[in-house]
Amino acid sequence: MSAFQQRAPGRQWLSLRTITSTMACLIAFACTSMGNAAIASDSPRIKRISLMTADLDQSIAFFIDVIGFTLDFEGRLPANSEPFLGPVFNIDSDKPIRRALLSTATEPRGLFLIEHKPMPSASATAPRSVVTVTQVDDLEATLLRASEFGSETTDVVSDITPEGASFAEALIMSPGGHAILVYQYDAPPTE
Repeated sequence: MSAFQQRAPGRQWLSLRTITSTMACLIAFACTSMGNAAIASDSPRIKRISLMTADLDQSIAFFIDVIGFTLDFEGRLPANSEPFLGPVFNIDSDKPIRRALLSTATEPRGLFLIEHKPMPSASATAPRSVVTVTQVDDLEATLLRASEFGSETTDVVSDITPEGASFAEALIMSPGGHAILVYQYDAPPTE
């Protein structure tokens, strides 16, 4: 008999299955920890873009129906429950704040929308301090949905990336006054 099969009175022996399972868990934990460390060290990286809007419901509808995002979460933060959000956006966090998180197929929770009712509308002729650039599968269909939504769009412009990939792009103004530059590659770029 092996040592794993013999049992002495008052002693508990670990089975081979228990040892194997424990080792597998430890190895998985170590690999996960190393993977997370590698991700954490890949810096800098953009986690998400955050936009303020006077009408959260309208902005959610725009980003879902026109651009193609999916809604992950929409809700209200109680007053003073998020100590950093007020100072980041320079808004009063003594009041509840409505917000939403949206995703694309490749960027989970890549867009954060914050509702701020007194948010002034952006002028179409003023310089834009922020432009969100988003790749879409079908530029013409996206522009058609934007027009049907009532958003302003520009003409389509074609260009070539420094790497030689051709693409087409156009600007869409969201209902919240955000400039969204949408583009589509003519052919997938080679890496």
